[in-house]
Amino acid sequence: MSEPRVNAMGHVPVIDSLRGIAASMVCFYHFVCTTKDYIYNELTQELFHFGYYGVHVFFVISGIVIPLSMIVGGYTYGGWFQFIKKRFIRIEPPYLFSIGLALAYLIGRNFIPGTSSVDLTPDLTTVALHIGYLIPFFDDYNWMNNVYWSLAVEFQYYLFLCLVFPLMISVPAWKRLLTYPLFFFAALTTVQTTAYLPLWLPMFMVGISYVLYRFDYIKITEFAILLVASLFFTWYYIDLNAVLFGLGTLSLVHFAGQMRNAITKFFGRISYSLYLIHTIVGSAFINYCSHIYREPWQKPIVIILGFAVAVICSYIMYLIIEKPSKRWASRIKF
Repeated sequence: MSEPRVNAMGHVPVIDSLRGIAASMVCFYHFVCTTKDYIYNELTQELFHFGYYGVHVFFVISGIVIPLSMIVGGYTYGGWFQFIKKRFIRIEPPYLFSIGLALAYLIGRNFIPGTSSVDLTPDLTTVALHIGYLIPFFDDYNWMNNVYWSLAVEFQYYLFLCLVFPLMISVPAWKRLLTYPLFFFAALTTVQTTAYLPLWLPMFMVGISYVLYRFDYIKITEFAILLVASLFFTWYYIDLNAVLFGLGTLSLVHFAGQMRNAITKFFGRISYSLYLIHTIVGSAFINYCSHIYREPWQKPIVIILGFAVAVICSYIMYLIIEKPSKRWASRIKF
């Protein structure tokens, strides 16, 4: 890799902020829209439902960050094991910790007064399938934490990129061109469900095509064609809102890449931990309080306090679990 290409796009500070914003969006989506029998106002529900698209923001970010790290790290097929090992060490310790936390909550809720009498304690097979992100591939098994589905998609994306990305940056160009149909048409040959990667490949391609362009692997005309195709198939497979959030994310990366904000940077730092456990600690707090504080003026306070609880717990988790795993993963080269 030549030095000019590396210098063309290094660390992008605004991505830290985007991660924090995306995680917060998902938090408030769950707190407002999925807390049962609490927020009845339709306009409020519709407004906070847009928080669901924080997941789409994460996918576009991964479309940028993962190829960027592969280029800068000089990834080749010979380094696939190191690449997967690096990703595992980065994401697995916080994920496994959150599984333990979710398991403790599902068991403990049986002893909390006022909760549903239904026993949600998972069996050992369910827990084991979580470790390999395998829940979508087996019938009659469900995630313990409903945010885990997107982690499974991300892991499928890592495996997929290990196979195709060297072709996308290789010479001659026909090798790269052969990979494009996989991104746009794979979902036509599989079940179009959010649980599997093909549905989301156009969103990842929004970010991948940008990295290819910024590192001079493709020219602006090819980038424009790829971007339009990615947005079209995102609309076709998902919806227009996904297109708008995907395009908005890419626009901020391109036009405000050096933007820094201390608050959003903090949330970006803890975004993975926050994403993993907000439905455990934050939602649990809100669900408990929702049975007690029912006045209209009390509900926003309960939700804000639930977010604060999630942030505090996520920061502690970041310090003791995620930060060490990031440091460990940073030592691994492809």
